[in-house]
Amino acid sequence: MKLRTRWLAATGAVLLLYGAWKWHDDRATRFLAADTAAFVATFGAPAEADSAATRAELDELLALQATRSAEEMAAARADRKTEVRRFYGALGLDAGNPPQLPRVEKLAERVEDDVRIYVRAVKEHFRRLRPYEIEPRLKPCIDNVRGDLSYPSGHSAFGWAMAGMLSDLVPEKRAVLETRASSFARQRAVCGVHFPSDLAAGRQAAERVLLAIRATPEYRAESAAAAAELRGVLRLASLPPGD
Repeated sequence: MKLRTRWLAATGAVLLLYGAWKWHDDRATRFLAADTAAFVATFGAPAEADSAATRAELDELLALQATRSAEEMAAARADRKTEVRRFYGALGLDAGNPPQLPRVEKLAERVEDDVRIYVRAVKEHFRRLRPYEIEPRLKPCIDNVRGDLSYPSGHSAFGWAMAGMLSDLVPEKRAVLETRASSFARQRAVCGVHFPSDLAAGRQAAERVLLAIRATPEYRAESAAAAAELRGVLRLASLPPGD
């Protein structure tokens, strides 16, 4: 019953997001209008800072800190910026010398603009502190995160949004893209800047926003063009109409 209730709530939020796009088309570079209230209402509150659940997550982060390798920290720093090119390696492209994919990059920027707005609204509503602000033994291995809010993880949301968007273009690569998104998000816990529950909420946010974006005719048109561009570089057959 709980799962059904959550599914209905998520579906209702998607419909409201689509309605906001259709009836209040005030966006500039985005696919959706910035009407976030219904979206925020679909998220449950994170655990309180002094709760047993938070303590368990902090202990998990301390354990990750104790075992994180130099390679893991270097990978997290390399993924510090939210760029779709960080996912090209999962597609079999040369990440060090990526091809020019202007349509893919434009699509990614527009998707990211929407995801950022909706994630920020949830962050501002719950205002969860970063884990290292609660547990002083945590020493982040990524800088420039101090003062930002923790729930949901915007980094996790970006990773899952890119995996979903690129999977629309190259569905054959969905599994490897999702693996990449999972590792991209997990780095934030390895470096002590997000709770594991922040990462899960970030994925949830990305999936809900992307579902609404896919309902827009603009996205369908732009993703078809981006798919043709990317699949040409990868030397893959064109997607069948409607995919």
